[in-house]
Amino acid sequence: MLNARTVGTACLALVMMVGTGSSLLMAQAGKKKAAAKAAGPVPTAAEIESAEEIYKTKCAVCHTMDGNSPIPNMNFSDGEWRHGSTVKDVMSTISNGVQGTAMMPFKTSFSEGEIAALARKVRSFDPKLK
Repeated sequence: MLNARTVGTACLALVMMVGTGSSLLMAQAGKKKAAAKAAGPVPTAAEIESAEEIYKTKCAVCHTMDGNSPIPNMNFSDGEWRHGSTVKDVMSTISNGVQGTAMMPFKTSFSEGEIAALARKVRSFDPKLK
């Protein structure tokens, strides 16, 4: 037999379950949004193609074609990222350079999409980030 107390308890349990589910969905959405922000802009196919050529002509001189430079601070494959390893971090390094090093700023030389594509390319040399 159902009484007001039993119905009230069942309703409260249902509300708590629904509330918990929506809180979890909101948390997951927040994580996805943060991950997308860390991933930076998505380059177009043309920007990716352009970045491949840019890497060959501008970056490989110091970082080598396979990103495995014998100079530790210029090596992309050793898993050591002094300035951060997210796409956004690497984009910032490419855009702003690193003062006191040979890494020049390229923000006025390339589009944001090309820089995003370059960041993804150099990250691809690190087996830990794949």
